[in-house]
Parts: sequence; C-alpha cells; structure tokens
Amino acid sequence: MHRQRVLTALSLLPVLVSGLTWGGEAFFSALIVIVAALCLYEYYEMAFPGRLVLIALGILQGLSIPVLAIYFQQEIYLLFGVFLVFFFSSLLAIFTYSSHKNPFFAFLILVFGASYIGMCSGLIALIRFMPYGRLWIFFLLIVVFAADTGAYYIGRAIGRRKLCPAISKGKTVEGAAGGLFFSAMGAFFSWAIFFNFFDLRLLVPLAILLALVSQAGDLVESMAKRSFGFKDSGRILPGHGGIFDRVDALLLAGPVLFWVLYFSEGNFYLG
Repeated sequence: MHRQRVLTALSLLPVLVSGLTWGGEAFFSALIVIVAALCLYEYYEMAFPGRLVLIALGILQGLSIPVLAIYFQQEIYLLFGVFLVFFFSSLLAIFTYSSHKNPFFAFLILVFGASYIGMCSGLIALIRFMPYGRLWIFFLLIVVFAADTGAYYIGRAIGRRKLCPAISKGKTVEGAAGGLFFSAMGAFFSWAIFFNFFDLRLLVPLAILLALVSQAGDLVESMAKRSFGFKDSGRILPGHGGIFDRVDALLLAGPVLFWVLYFSEGNFYLG
C-alpha cells in the first residue's frame, strides 16, 4: 500500500506541475471542474449508491457553482450557484420524497455535497485569477501536501495520542503537530524558490493556518465516509483511494487562502 501511494504521487506530480506552469488559466479551470465532478460523483455514489439519476443531478448542481465562478470571475456568482443548489435540491427532494427512508436527511446530504464541494472548488478556481494566482496555487499545494505528508509519516513514527478517534482512528496529535512543522518548511521552500519578494514572516503563519484548516478538511471528508459506511471514497488512485480522498484537505484550505488574499488584497510584500 505504501509503495503504491508513493508511485501514484510520483506519476501524477509531473503532470500537475507542468500543467500549472504552462497550462494557463484555461487548463487550471478545466482541471478544477474535472476534479470537482469526480469528487461529487464519489460523494453521491457513497450517499446514494446505484441511484444514477440522483447522482447525475447532484453532480450537475454542484458543478454549477465553480462553472459560474470561473465564467464570470466574480464572488457573487458563487452565492448565486449555492442558491441554485438549494432551489433545485428542494424540488428534487419534493419529487423523490417517497423514495427515501428519511427524506429531509437525504435533502441535507444532497445540499451539503453540492454546496461544499462546489463552493470550495469555485473559490480555489478564483485564486488563479488573482495577482500572482499561479504562484499562490503552487504555495497552496506545497503547504497542504507538506502538511499531509508530515502528518502521515510523523504519525506513523511516533503517533500515540489520537486526534479525533470517533472520526478517524489513524490520525494522531503528534502527526498533526508534524504536519504543522512540515507546512512551515513548505512555506520556507516556497519563499526560497519563487516567493522571495513576499515576507516570510507572513508566509509561515499563513502556511500553519492552512495546515490547520487542511486537517479539519480531512476530518470533514472522513466524517462523511464514516457516516456512509465507507473506508475510501473511491479506488481511482492506487494507494490513495479516491479523488475526494486526495483533495479533501485542499477543499477547505483553498477557500481560506482565497479569503485571506481577498481581504488582505494580497499584501504579503516585504517591507
């Protein structure tokens, strides 16, 4: 399992880096929509296994949010997309009421998946259109993957105290702390390679904040899987599980980065 995990990561990394470096905004936007669609499929397949029509409608609703955000490149359209999700989910819940054991619970599941995955994907997509957007995407990926790697290996090596055993038995306090340290190192690496015109004293706390949020995002997805009775969201990535398993941390950390940049107007310059 560990060998598969490493080989899968190494095979995907060159594709991702080259695409982000030379692919431009169109490539990144298309990537966001594809990943969001796969996450939505895995989520609804866990929630409503075998119900293809319901799954397809859930995916379409969720994708409306990032598509609107990318097309108009304005935050207000994210809110409009979420409204569409609530509106059409309400209609869908009404017309499929008798087919659910708990109709209102099914409605909440439908709304949460589309809103959470769709909204978070849309906000990550909007980062790319900001000043230095491509570099901020690289920063986000480096910091979150560093935190994930640190939490995994430190947790395996010295992890003793469970972080949140009711949701995830494998995550430990020591692993979480290791993730924060690795994220700070990721910020230093980013600064040294391509962000040296930004203030490292601001980048490191930002990286630690993103690492904390990314671990919460991981637990949110774990909570959903446990509620649905699944260990992995899918099997598309050997050693990693599904796409949702791989991007769960990014889904929550990315929006936090967007709002930090939005409200600070990207003011991380030296001096």
